[in-house]
Amino acid sequence: MSNAPDWKAATPKERQMNKALLERTDGIVHKLLERLLADREVNLYHSYANVVSVRRLGYNDHGPVHARITTYNALKILRLLHDGGVETSLEREEVGTFEDSQIAVVLGCFLHDTGMGVARDRHEWHAINLIDPIIREYLQWLLPGAIDRHVVLRSMIHEVIVGHMAHVRIHSIEAGVVLVADGTDMTKGRSLIPFNLQSEPEVGDMHRYSANTISKVEITKGSHKPVRISINMDNTTGLFQIEEVLMSKVKASPVMKHLEIEALIEGQAPRMYLK
Repeated sequence: MSNAPDWKAATPKERQMNKALLERTDGIVHKLLERLLADREVNLYHSYANVVSVRRLGYNDHGPVHARITTYNALKILRLLHDGGVETSLEREEVGTFEDSQIAVVLGCFLHDTGMGVARDRHEWHAINLIDPIIREYLQWLLPGAIDRHVVLRSMIHEVIVGHMAHVRIHSIEAGVVLVADGTDMTKGRSLIPFNLQSEPEVGDMHRYSANTISKVEITKGSHKPVRISINMDNTTGLFQIEEVLMSKVKASPVMKHLEIEALIEGQAPRMYLK
């Protein structure tokens, strides 16, 4: 056993994303991320979810790197919406602040795939069962004694988690942001379409070919709407990724009307999916 690889060890990409998340946050959200990113139990849940996802089932990454990328992208989308004058659901309903919405997005997004350690099927519900004690612990630590905020945030975090597969209809801006962010982790080797990790792709294996053509996903301020998502790809097979992964989530998200989505294909004019 002493020569076995350490499946729990942090990777360079994890450390890179930790740095990016901490550099781009402040206040209570920064405080939350400082603890969350270093939480051994949470990281073990992520690591084991990846053991099951990648080694046992032959799926792609659902572990620590995916959690960090999606959380980073979700916070970026949420901030662009805020800067563009879009109130979060907690703000609009006068039960919370923008800061509360950020907390819910961070905890829900960071923990959304932990249920993969149990099973792929209904893994969002397995995540709730595994992680709810941790959610409650974090809320008590972050907002001691604020039971009214705990109730609101815990409920919102649950919506974020159970809604990320688009199997359950969601209605909040916060959950909608995470649903979209989950679909943006689609660059080479990181497609959210599950496929068998065979050594050689078969002819017509569009899932694999498409996944390997996305070079970069950029999230910026839109020209006419608050958020633009630009997907850079080497050739048109990458369009399959947009249509089967990202757009399926976007269409189920309450933030769809605030998004511009474009495909940037090398040597071709941009293709707009939403404008």
